[in-house]
Order: sequence, then structure tokens, then C-alpha cells
Amino acid sequence: MSDHTRSNRPNRIPELPTLESGLQLLEVDGEPRGPLHTLVVDQILTSQSSAYWVDTGGHATTQPLARIAPDPRVLDRIQVARGFTPFQHYTLIDELGREIGEETALIVAPALDAFYREDDLRQDEGEAMLVRVLAMLARCGREHDIPILVTRSRDDEFAAPVEASAAMTIECQSTTQGPRFVADEFETLVYPASHGQLQTTLAFWHWIIDAREPLYEQAPGPVAPSSPEVVVDGAN
Repeated sequence: MSDHTRSNRPNRIPELPTLESGLQLLEVDGEPRGPLHTLVVDQILTSQSSAYWVDTGGHATTQPLARIAPDPRVLDRIQVARGFTPFQHYTLIDELGREIGEETALIVAPALDAFYREDDLRQDEGEAMLVRVLAMLARCGREHDIPILVTRSRDDEFAAPVEASAAMTIECQSTTQGPRFVADEFETLVYPASHGQLQTTLAFWHWIIDAREPLYEQAPGPVAPSSPEVVVDGAN
């Protein structure tokens, strides 16, 4: 481990893993929203681009995202599509190729396996739909050369294809020093806040983004905001 990851100085700029092209699986040993939102905001700011988010289970919540982002206008770059059944979610993923624009730098699909576990699907039907969804996301990553950030609702046999399809797995672990990201050839320790305390709330994730502001200022020029949120609420 290098010296900069060992440092406990509160004025250090915390590092976050770089999201590479292809499927990136984020595994969190607790509540995933803080780490997930932080990686999304960081990717948008460093690339000065936008994200397309296919939501499941209310992960794309405006208030936490706004509290983490240094400017609420960052949320204008996140286009959210919500499905409420496995078939709607599948359709949204299938349509991604037509929705992604030149300004899109990230696709986000949290709890990717959740809908395909539902009781109204046969087990083999849900498994087959999940595998096809993974193939469609992988194709989007290849064709557009962008990262696809996903999480899974459970680490079990049903969700094993998610990990198997991932080009990289990023773990966010809780330690005695605070949460840290671990990925291929990458490890980041979270640094203490003032007065010897550790912040693991949304305020902590906002602090990470705020500390990295010089990196965002060096990124390419801004792009136009993405379209407003899209909500799918009809029949299959």
C-alpha cells in the first residue's frame, strides 16, 4: 500500500477509483447509496458530461444526490428512467442504445437483479432476462466506450452472472478507519474529519466531492443539460 493511502491527514484529498469502460460492479458492505451517488457525481464532474440512470428501488433519490453534489445544477446532467416491473425495466435497458448521446459518459443501473427475482416470473425466466440485460449493457459499454456502473441487491447464485460479467469489481468496505474503495490495483482509505471523528453520512460524501473540486475545474468544458427525468408507468 502506498504512503498516500495510509495518510490520516484530514486535509488530504480523498481519492476515488476511476470508472473504466465496460461493466463496473460496485459492492458495498452496507447502505449503497452514499458510495454509488459519490461515484456518479464524480464521474459527471471529471468528464463534464452526463449520465443515464435506469433506476430500481428508489436509488436515484434527488435529495441525497443534491447534498453530495457541489452544485445542484449537476443533477441536470442525470437523466433518470424508472420502471416498476421486470418487463418495464428490461424495456428501458433494451432502449438504452437509442437514448445514449455523445454527451453521455456513464450508465447507472443499481440493484440490477432485483426485478428479475419477482414471484410472477418463473425462475428460469428471470435468470434468462437478467443474462440478456447484462449482455445489452455490455454492448452499450463497448459501442459507446463508457462505464456501466451497476450494483446487485444480493450476493447469491442468482446474481452471480452480474459479477461474472463485470470488467471490474469495486468494493466499498467499512474499516476501523472508515470506508474505503478497493478495486484492481486501487485502494483508498477514507480520511478522518476534524476533531478526530469520522464522517460516514451524506455530509462526508459531499466533503469528498468538494475536496476534489480542482480536478473538476481541469476537466473539459461543460455540456448541455440532459433531458428531464423519464418515468415509465404504463402497461408492458
